[in-house]
Amino acid sequence: MKRRGFSLIEVVVAVALFASAAVVLSSAFVNALLARDFGKRNALFAEDVRAVRMQLLLEPNLEDAEDGGRFKTFGAGEAEWEAVIEPTEVVDFFHVTLEIAFSEPPEGIEALYREELYLLRPTWSESEDRSDLLAEKRDALYDERGFE
Repeated sequence: MKRRGFSLIEVVVAVALFASAAVVLSSAFVNALLARDFGKRNALFAEDVRAVRMQLLLEPNLEDAEDGGRFKTFGAGEAEWEAVIEPTEVVDFFHVTLEIAFSEPPEGIEALYREELYLLRPTWSESEDRSDLLAEKRDALYDERGFE
């Protein structure tokens, strides 16, 4: 008599293949969810850094900009920032080292953030230094082009 159906070995092999495919697909799904969450946290942290950087850029006075301040962020608690500002040889152009200490940084991100910027800020220049730099550059151009 001929029997129809699957043997026990065929059923076990099919179940094993299905289980391995289910494990691969579920791990891929979990990894996608984790990557999405990590991307959201990083985007929110980047927005917090951008907001603190804007506080520096809005500061019209050089001394106040160097002293820094405090800023309440959306995702990293309170941010305390300060800046080291050094003039360059270019008029109104400054090298700025910005340090931000976050009270509650996202998981996996350090509490102290540091970046270096080059900013063109005429309000930070002292009038004497600015006049001296402009005169120095003017004299260099006259010498280079042979003007009297």
